[in-house]
Amino acid sequence: MSKWQQDPRVKTPGKLALALHKLEVHTMALLIRLSIQLRYWRAYRQAGSALERGNLRIQRDFRLNFALGGDAALRRFKFRCRYSRYYQLQLLRQILQQQAQTVFGREHRFADIQSLSQYREQVPLQDYEKLRPYIQRHLQGEADVLLQGKPCYYATTSGSTGEPKFIPVTRAQQQSAHQDAARLWGYSLAQNHAGAFAGKSLVIVSPAVEGHAPDGTPYGSISGQYIQDLDEAIKHKYLLPYAVYCIKDYDARYYTILRLGMAAADVSLVSSTNPSTLSLLAEKGALWQDMLLDDLAHGGINSQFALEPEIRAALLPLCPANPRRATALRALQQQDPEQRLRPYHYWPQLAVIACWTGGNSAFFLQKMQQWYGRVHIKDLGFLASEIRGSIPLALDQSAGLLTIEDNFFEFVRVSDTQKEAQHGDGRPEQRQYLLADELCIGEHYYLYFSNTAGLYRYDLNDIIEVKGFHSTTPLIDFVQKGKGVTNITGEKIYEQQVLAAVTAAQQQTTLHCVFFQCLASAPQGGYQLFAEFSQAPGNSQLQHFASAFEQALQQQNIEYRSKRLSQRLAAVQVHALASGSLEQFKCRRVAAGVREAQFKTVPLTADASLSAEFVIISSTAAKENQYVA
Repeated sequence: MSKWQQDPRVKTPGKLALALHKLEVHTMALLIRLSIQLRYWRAYRQAGSALERGNLRIQRDFRLNFALGGDAALRRFKFRCRYSRYYQLQLLRQILQQQAQTVFGREHRFADIQSLSQYREQVPLQDYEKLRPYIQRHLQGEADVLLQGKPCYYATTSGSTGEPKFIPVTRAQQQSAHQDAARLWGYSLAQNHAGAFAGKSLVIVSPAVEGHAPDGTPYGSISGQYIQDLDEAIKHKYLLPYAVYCIKDYDARYYTILRLGMAAADVSLVSSTNPSTLSLLAEKGALWQDMLLDDLAHGGINSQFALEPEIRAALLPLCPANPRRATALRALQQQDPEQRLRPYHYWPQLAVIACWTGGNSAFFLQKMQQWYGRVHIKDLGFLASEIRGSIPLALDQSAGLLTIEDNFFEFVRVSDTQKEAQHGDGRPEQRQYLLADELCIGEHYYLYFSNTAGLYRYDLNDIIEVKGFHSTTPLIDFVQKGKGVTNITGEKIYEQQVLAAVTAAQQQTTLHCVFFQCLASAPQGGYQLFAEFSQAPGNSQLQHFASAFEQALQQQNIEYRSKRLSQRLAAVQVHALASGSLEQFKCRRVAAGVREAQFKTVPLTADASLSAEFVIISSTAAKENQYVA
């Protein structure tokens, strides 16, 4: 017996349990197929034209594809959740066997690993910067470095050093961790609310391909890749053509989404990862309501918006004149107390919004209700470019089941790391690492994962909370980024990036910071830099510093730049502090219990209380239209 099998806590699914599970899946598949076919034949006999019969076949194919695949995936997932430790260790063994002959696998002796404890001994915690040299070799076209073969795609996101991260994706992972997980999420939504898919789905994503690595491998957005690769039987349910996501000008993209969206009264599902995007879309709809209604009445897309000519030409046939619809929406707009056109006016059948609800999303969700009304929310789960970490199976709650089929997870209590920091004696290899079935409801944990695409014991610096269990598998909720990282709307700003931006601003101006603290303010929708300067700055000096800091931060972080370009984040505000602010801040921290010898400044935080007592002598904001080319 191998050491993998010697753990008495491993609950193995027996032959009878496996047989009953397979029987259940096959029986339900038969019942689903019969039900859909029967409904189809009844409608087919009553169809009056070839076109109507053709549409019925499309609907039948969609329902069969969606229901058969979704039901089987959901039942398999729930079955495995009963035996999480068994399937987690099985997955880890598969990863080690598959990647044993890679450069990373040989360096860390994957072939010799016979137990979980040995894996932890031989493979230290990793972050992107530790893996960057291996990934760079893949980007140049080398195979078998971090993973077997070569990635088929890279998901891009911002990195802590200012250079983008290129997260490797394999074809197997693309199918399992992305497409299958999305199908599972979608089927659970259909089970939650039958009306969610009654009409069209308006989904907002980034382009699948934003560029190519030196070896020609594409990189971009995983969600965009998923939309681009949709099966034809499902694609007809999506309102927006893929070309919309490729419009480079953000205002033009928002306008086009609204132009196509307002024409469709049967939208039942709206989806965007971040609720701030949906709030902004609604605000733009009210701002441009006259132009939109004019386009709807007369046809076309307003020429003042800079669509690429080939995209405009492709979309114009989808934007015919509909004066009756325009008149109806104008009447609703005039009846609104604020004379504003809102999504609940043009999408009366909207049943569900799909977006993040965890972390600081609550602020944006409250703001969103005034536009969309009180509709159900389906959380998209614990998502990052590196991982789809959870799948929520219920409406109106953010917690989701851990994706134990695709990722091997380890956890460390946040309270343990806080004790380490307090005593200064903690080392990662000495921590108590826990598996999924060892977690406790209500506790906060740092999460680490290993997957089949070359990420091993990967540290996202994310904190999650356990909200409950489905058998032996936890329901988790994202709480916040860990130390040194903030996040308002997906930008993930790192301390190092703020430090680099302050340094750049000092080099471009005559101002020098004695002390500074950057606050991520979700209520204000942007970042605020509190700075004590060696000399009190004049208004023009402070404006120059703010603009230089804004420009440098955009250069450091591509996600921040994207959020600024798309107006999801406001321009940086810089507050000049009174002389002596550093000393006063230190005194307050020591009075709060921090040892004087352990006092550190806080370059980046989301805790507004840390800046609440600063004495501000002057303030300014970076210019709204200042973006990096």
